Amino acid sequence: MARPIKKQNLERILHHPSLLKGIVFMAIPVFLNNFLKSLHDMVDAIFVARMDVGSQATLDAALAALNIHWPVFNLFMALAAGLGIATVAMVSQYVGAGRKDLASSYASKLITLAIIFAVIVSGIFIITSDQVLGFNLFAYLMGARGEALGFAGEYFRIRSYEFILVFIFIVYQSVRQATGETLYPVLLNMGGIFVNIILTWLFVDRFKMGISGAAYATLIAHAAPMPFIIYDLFKSKHHIRISLSEMKIDKETLAEMSRFAVPASIGQAVSSLGFVIIQSIILRYGDEVSAGFSVGNRISSLLLNPVVAISTISAAFIGLNIGHAQPDRARKAYEVSRNLSFGLMAVGVAIIIPLRFPIIELILGTNASSSYQIAGVYTLWLLLTQPLMALFQSYIGLFNGSGHSNYTLKMSLLRLWGLRIPMIFIAMLVLPPDDYRGIFYAMMISNFIILFYGHYLKKGIKYELQVRL
Repeated sequence: MARPIKKQNLERILHHPSLLKGIVFMAIPVFLNNFLKSLHDMVDAIFVARMDVGSQATLDAALAALNIHWPVFNLFMALAAGLGIATVAMVSQYVGAGRKDLASSYASKLITLAIIFAVIVSGIFIITSDQVLGFNLFAYLMGARGEALGFAGEYFRIRSYEFILVFIFIVYQSVRQATGETLYPVLLNMGGIFVNIILTWLFVDRFKMGISGAAYATLIAHAAPMPFIIYDLFKSKHHIRISLSEMKIDKETLAEMSRFAVPASIGQAVSSLGFVIIQSIILRYGDEVSAGFSVGNRISSLLLNPVVAISTISAAFIGLNIGHAQPDRARKAYEVSRNLSFGLMAVGVAIIIPLRFPIIELILGTNASSSYQIAGVYTLWLLLTQPLMALFQSYIGLFNGSGHSNYTLKMSLLRLWGLRIPMIFIAMLVLPPDDYRGIFYAMMISNFIILFYGHYLKKGIKYELQVRL
């Protein structure tokens, strides 16, 4: 049975006179949540970079293994991301249209899909692990060899068991965000990151468990908030909750969910697959180059967190107002979030660029390695494109909130597969074999050109209800 939703959340989204104040107020918890997610990976890198292993080459190999895991993990997490996007679009529009019963029903079924997909993905990771094949297949295909391949095998195998935890959390978080509740998921994630920091220090630094210790710490950290999530999903008195009787999936509801989830999942998957290919190319230049790129990507991810948070909240604002038959307010929500994102990113870039080397040293634990210098140059190029990514994320929030996740798919396909990857291959043919700067150029050019296509797609948004009542 659908439960009453906290009225202040819906009032803020549907009727508050200041959209800017409402978006900022609700984006802050999401930003903290995304920031803490980034820290989950940062924690592993910081402690692994300080392992007592005797040589910088071994540390670079361990960091390269972490960097290999990131795009492969995100490739399979595309399923969860697609479910999360579908959840926000469907639940927000149903709630906005006054059909909380349908919002609760679809939320229940989306949790079921999350569990099914997570079990499948975990099975794939286990089958391709070093325990079955003698080496990790994904890491090998990406070009890892020697120590990097061994470290990747350990790390992949242990973290393969966390998918069901992460998938459930993403759909749960999306159910809450769709109705404006953003605080409680943050509190749960804060508990998880605290567990991660303590256990990573304990396992890696004290117990000398190496990269396996970092993986076990992250796995346990994802499991820690799960009892509270399950209780809130089934027993909440103020928010949408799920029901065992509604968790059964039938063909009709599966087809309805697929309209939103499939394009979103494919869009996330093709993006992640593109990054897998790019990472495999980077590995050709050596572990120190891969480690430098890894640090730059982590800094970029941290800086993007406020923008991603605003994009997520704007999707809920847009979906709820479309469901509530307020297209002008939905359109205004997009414009406010876009301007806010661009301004924040411009300020963030101006602050981080001069501070990038101390941050890189904090992560790597040294300022004398080749990885340190590579990360400094790469981070500069990457940060210069971040304001463009603010506009890119604003388009994603608009497309997902309005129920046009197929536009997100189109934009993702063109950015990576139509622009970036072909340009990287061209650069490999034109530049000297040891010159990896072509990756910089391809990233900047693709991030600029894709905005024109996003603007073109935006013209097709009619701000009309997409779910079936």
